[in-house]
Amino acid sequence: MEQKDFKISRCNNAIIIQKKDQGFSITQRNDDDIWFSTSQEEMNIELSLSSRNYSEWQTYIVFEYLMKSIVGRYMLNSDNEKEYSHLPKDFIDLENKVIIWHSDSGPDNFLRLEYIENRTINVTIQKCKYSKKCYTNSVRIRTSGSEYEYYYQEFLEFFRHLISLEQRLNKLAETVQQEKQEGSKKLSLFKRFNNKK
Repeated sequence: MEQKDFKISRCNNAIIIQKKDQGFSITQRNDDDIWFSTSQEEMNIELSLSSRNYSEWQTYIVFEYLMKSIVGRYMLNSDNEKEYSHLPKDFIDLENKVIIWHSDSGPDNFLRLEYIENRTINVTIQKCKYSKKCYTNSVRIRTSGSEYEYYYQEFLEFFRHLISLEQRLNKLAETVQQEKQEGSKKLSLFKRFNNKK
């Protein structure tokens, strides 16, 4: 599997996702709120299920599960329009398979998740046009008093899945590295033994 161009890692309580020159972090604070943050004015990453990078398509699956956990209830409910009509109008667009979460309490930065037919998910974090440049481009998923009511719970579960994925991928990478080191040691000993002969 190709390992270049995509990386998921962890720093303290933040999951960092990097693809080429685009990157963002997802953090859970002490108050349980989830924050999506990037240093860029507008960040856009495509996650593809058909990627040859193992970490990328595993990350895609976690994002796809997040989208399905939010959108699925509407797709299965015939009177879905009535059910979410009281929520912000651009929260869920079933026709175009788009979810937009405007940051709770703060500048109107937003997180946009778009599902594309060829099993690709676009993840976009965009800074509010009217916010001061000194503000970080962050989107807050508030776990108490959010405008999006109980939907924050899906993000809490999503973050737990990302933590688990990152741990599993790092353990796998460490195992591969350890096997390489052990293999090179055995080869070195074999060469020494042959040289002595």
